[in-house]
Amino acid sequence: MHLLLRHGAVLPASLPVRDNAAGVQLLAELYALPRDAVRVRAMMNTTIDGAVVGADGTSGPLRNPDDSLVFSVLRALADVVLVGAQTARAEDYTQVQGHAGLLTPSRRPGGGDRPVLAILSRSGELPRGVDPDGTTLLITPAAGAKDAAERSGLPRERVLGADTPQQVIALLAARGLRGIQAEGGPSTLGWLLHAGVLDELCLSTTHRTVGGDSPPVLRAPAHDQPWQLRSLLVGEHASSSRYTRPA
Repeated sequence: MHLLLRHGAVLPASLPVRDNAAGVQLLAELYALPRDAVRVRAMMNTTIDGAVVGADGTSGPLRNPDDSLVFSVLRALADVVLVGAQTARAEDYTQVQGHAGLLTPSRRPGGGDRPVLAILSRSGELPRGVDPDGTTLLITPAAGAKDAAERSGLPRERVLGADTPQQVIALLAARGLRGIQAEGGPSTLGWLLHAGVLDELCLSTTHRTVGGDSPPVLRAPAHDQPWQLRSLLVGEHASSSRYTRPA
């Protein structure tokens, strides 16, 4: 890959970014999260024609070496990966980690050795492989938290009752999980965006088209939200862009 734009400025000459220690370090610095603030980042893979899933209904067919490298670095920087239950089940989320070369010392704002997985679910139905003795959190509407906890099989202390995106973010931050990476699906990202809590939008655009009826990256009410392009990487298989809300 080649870095063309960094921190909002076009570079006079592109910087090569390879899948080695130096390349991973460059990406970690490029996407670093603040240590002393809560930051909500969305990370999604899409195609040139805006699809977020392939023919099998998952993002698997869209993955490629460029996307996988950036995705693994971003996960290594996050305290928590936040995902909707439907996406968690379709994509078989069970545990998340990040690039092995960035785990020690921890780059996460909260200092954990791996990101916590937090699943948004009204019913409490989680992917079958979720370990009830692990660190996974269930976030569910407050009124049904008790029933959802019973269906999930998770200990009650790992079931958080929240009714708004602001409450979700506050509960995660109270646990020291300040670097929050939302990985979908489109309705979850739209929910966060519409509430005004989404700080960054990071997209990996696979250099393919797939057509079909795939949902968009964001499914939100009609709006006109400006974003600032902060970085751009271009590779053989995908381009990775990072957008932030204007200050």
